[in-house]
Amino acid sequence: MKIIQLTDPHLVPNGSLLRGIDPQARLRACLAEIEAHHLDAQALVVSGDVTDLADRASYELFRDVVDEFSLPPLYVTVGNHDRRSVFGAVFPQHLAPDGYAHKRFDLGDHVGLLLDTWTMGTHAGAFDRVRLDWLSARLAEGHQPVLMFMHHAPVRVGLKRLDHIALQNEDEFWEAIAPFKSRIRHMFFGHMHRNVAGSWRGVPFTVAAGLTHQVMLDFQTEIVRHVEVEPYFSVILVNSRDVVVHPHAIRDAKIIDIAPDATRPSRAL
Repeated sequence: MKIIQLTDPHLVPNGSLLRGIDPQARLRACLAEIEAHHLDAQALVVSGDVTDLADRASYELFRDVVDEFSLPPLYVTVGNHDRRSVFGAVFPQHLAPDGYAHKRFDLGDHVGLLLDTWTMGTHAGAFDRVRLDWLSARLAEGHQPVLMFMHHAPVRVGLKRLDHIALQNEDEFWEAIAPFKSRIRHMFFGHMHRNVAGSWRGVPFTVAAGLTHQVMLDFQTEIVRHVEVEPYFSVILVNSRDVVVHPHAIRDAKIIDIAPDATRPSRAL
């Protein structure tokens, strides 16, 4: 099974730039590659920060750009740069009946859970009681293995500013999922603008870098320092034994094919 995770498009109104880059062009480049090479994916998950300023024009631009492409089934949630009310006005199909941008979706032998960590007035994330109860109830449905997608991560990664705006009530979140830990195969996050991987309380996780600026690996500063790199999305491969995540950068790269040479012994690359 293949899943595509795309995170942090940070769209701005048509014709505008974000700190010197064009988020719309980057989104189009990623979607074109997904359309060309990954239509066999079970899902395309957009894990938040659809827009940079939560303005309706940028959400409508995202909708219009996505509609231009043939894509796998689309699942979208919100991040700290979004606003649920504006998002919901343009994408009512991505809100649950309780008004949150969370969803349980079928992934064959697995279940996908897309969580809503947006919280008013802060760049950090949090869950209220309604969302924690929803999560517990969805995990209690059936016995399938679970892949979980959300914007904010509960883990601290040593980058000071990012750790200040991580998921804040991680203990309550853990209490909701701990009874089901054996079924949670992997967690996928956005928000950090870096490719990061590890485990949190024994659960494997991956953070996708996203489409716009990448956060520098700077463990000293209290501010976020960005560098401009290629847009990324993640190609996730899942079978009954393994979960493999390929961070993929969109770039104009020279391809060098190395053909096997039968006259020479094989050696490590």
